[in-house]
Amino acid sequence: MKARAAEKFTCTSCGASHPTWLGRCSSCGAWNSIEVLRSAPGTGGKNALAPVVSLIGLKASPRSRMSSGSLEFDRALSGGIVPGSTILVGGEPGIGKSTLALASAAAIAKAGSAVLYVSAEESGEQVGARAKRLGLDGPKLDFVRTSELASILASFQDYDLVVVDSIQAIGDPELGGLGGSVSQVRHCAQAINEAAKSGTTAAMILSHVTKDGSLAGPKLLEHLVDAVFVIDGDRSSDARVIRCMKNRFGKVSEVGYLKMDSQGLLDEPDPGAAQLQDRLAGAPGSVVTAARDGNRVRLVEIQALVVANPREIPKRQFLGLSSQRCAVVIGLLEHFADVRLDKLDIFMSIAGGVNSDDPGLDLAIAAAIVSGAFRIAIGAEVALFGELGLTGELRKVRSDLERIEELRRHGFSSFVVPAKGGERPPTSGELNVRTLSEALARIGLTREKKR
Repeated sequence: MKARAAEKFTCTSCGASHPTWLGRCSSCGAWNSIEVLRSAPGTGGKNALAPVVSLIGLKASPRSRMSSGSLEFDRALSGGIVPGSTILVGGEPGIGKSTLALASAAAIAKAGSAVLYVSAEESGEQVGARAKRLGLDGPKLDFVRTSELASILASFQDYDLVVVDSIQAIGDPELGGLGGSVSQVRHCAQAINEAAKSGTTAAMILSHVTKDGSLAGPKLLEHLVDAVFVIDGDRSSDARVIRCMKNRFGKVSEVGYLKMDSQGLLDEPDPGAAQLQDRLAGAPGSVVTAARDGNRVRLVEIQALVVANPREIPKRQFLGLSSQRCAVVIGLLEHFADVRLDKLDIFMSIAGGVNSDDPGLDLAIAAAIVSGAFRIAIGAEVALFGELGLTGELRKVRSDLERIEELRRHGFSSFVVPAKGGERPPTSGELNVRTLSEALARIGLTREKKR
């Protein structure tokens, strides 16, 4: 007679545990998000004592990483996939998760490793058609169409890498419940992670994201894996960014730039050039700046459209920018630069569908608004960056030299940046300013306001 599974209740939104079912989660406030979490039968029992060894006696054996075949993905991975590790790749439907995973699997198989691609959602014909379209092949790349956990676990000892597409479609019949439920996702991910840890087979798990952009499933899913990556990008654009959110074998906040093409996801090592190739130089309201993106610096173009508003309440719309920061910048312009904006509609965006909340964009946002309001173009060779304080001062930002070098590499020669306070001498073309009004005056948008 089978033992009855123990029941626990877990929130599908935040992963919090509850002793009983509730209509609303007391941790995150989500309604109707509590689901029963059943442990697998036969796992109750007494806890077995794990073998105890001396920490001093443990030695970290060097592991040769497996290259994904993409320099940008390898950069996000901090060098490649570590044998015996479990990595989680998430993203919206159609963003390129399966394309990236299939291309990586083919590249690793072509390098001589044995790879298994497990599809629980698509048929063999669909995956084969994608591989043919991308021109992929690999003598040691195998494929299986299954959604049963036991079949996947049985294959781990025969392969160096197992790709699971996707974890929401995998299920264990012994556990009960539908595939994709909190209990199934949690149980299957934990079993796959244990299988990877018990040997040298790496596991790449694909996962969907929820409407708010977070990874679907319980939070434990992110905690138990070794590395978490999320693919960002506007599906109407070909630009993609893969971000490292967690990595036990490398740097966190590493990013890789990719572009979607008929041949799959290709490396885009210089997104700044792609960002500026369609720029209309000399147009009022256009400002180029250098934004910090994870551990990298990239060029972005901030555009502002400022038009008269016959209504009492002006419109404010900001695409790809923090609406809170933009609202603060507008207040600073009115107070410290005497720029009246209360009768003007302001529409702002970062060209190319890029999103950034870097504080170093404050000065460029301010300059774009004033340039658009006064119809005064900023010099084509001029770039700006810096954080604005609430007293009108310009504050230093991280990676200032990296930003300047990236701007100089793309042909800019004049840089309006925060004063360094004697930390280092200014570089060629560097214009150090201390206040918002001084910065606007240096590029000919306004007269400096005496404080």
